[in-house]
Amino acid sequence: MLLAAGANSASAEIVFSGKIKFTAVTSQCRNVRVKDFADSSFHPIVGSNSPVAGLSWVWPGNSRGHGLYGANFDATFRTVKTGGVGWGDPYLRPTTAESQIRIVSYAPAITAITAATEIVTIRGQIRRPFDDPGGLACIATFIGVYVKDSYQ
Repeated sequence: MLLAAGANSASAEIVFSGKIKFTAVTSQCRNVRVKDFADSSFHPIVGSNSPVAGLSWVWPGNSRGHGLYGANFDATFRTVKTGGVGWGDPYLRPTTAESQIRIVSYAPAITAITAATEIVTIRGQIRRPFDDPGGLACIATFIGVYVKDSYQ
């Protein structure tokens, strides 16, 4: 019975785990600083992955995730669903407080990422990363380096 159930299991998602670091911030930013960093996960829409591009920041005790449904992040700022966990029930930010993300470079290119890809580096920017009072004028530049999550 167990063998039959295992044979029908869904294929794993292609997910990458690593670190993300802020390298620059605009003067409107109050809740993020240059050199801030966190653990991070990156979920591209590639292969048979679910149709949501995801990028998260994870600290001891809490996290913040960003999802772009139906498309990969690209060089245009895209509004993302933003939510997190840490001090109680999971939450979603109201649409008036959502972040915007753009990825200006992928290495390898997003179209070349497969289940065999071991390392991905992304460079991009996020507007209003952490409920910043500077709103969308708060733009933080980041770099993320990831390795394939072998548990997926």
